[in-house]
Amino acid sequence: MAQEICKDPVVIQQGLAKVRNRRWILWSVILVYMPCLIIALEMEATGSTMGTLFIIWLVLLCVAVGLATVVKCPRCGNTYHTNGPTFLPVRKCVHCGLAVNADKKNPVVAGEKEP
Repeated sequence: MAQEICKDPVVIQQGLAKVRNRRWILWSVILVYMPCLIIALEMEATGSTMGTLFIIWLVLLCVAVGLATVVKCPRCGNTYHTNGPTFLPVRKCVHCGLAVNADKKNPVVAGEKEP
C-alpha cells in the first residue's frame, strides 16, 4: 500500500510543530512528577493524599501518552511515534524517518526524505 508523501514545507512545518508540542506535553508530565512528589513529602502529606496525587499524575500521563501516540507525521501521514502496538518516543518518524526538527535544520529540504 503506497502512501502519498507530502513535500509542502508549510504543511510539514505545521505538522512538526504539532509533534513537538505533543512531545513537550509528554515530557513535561513525566518531569513534573518528582518535584511534586518532593513538595508533597515536605508538606508531610498523608498516604491517601499521596495516592490521590499519584492517580492524578497517572491519568495525566495516560492522556499525554495518548496525545503523543496519535499525532500524525506531516510527511507520510502515519502515526509519528507508533509502529503497530509499539509507542516509541524517538526523534524521527518510525515510518519515513522525518526528524522532529527537520524544518528547523533546513526548511527547504524538510519535505525530502533524509538519507
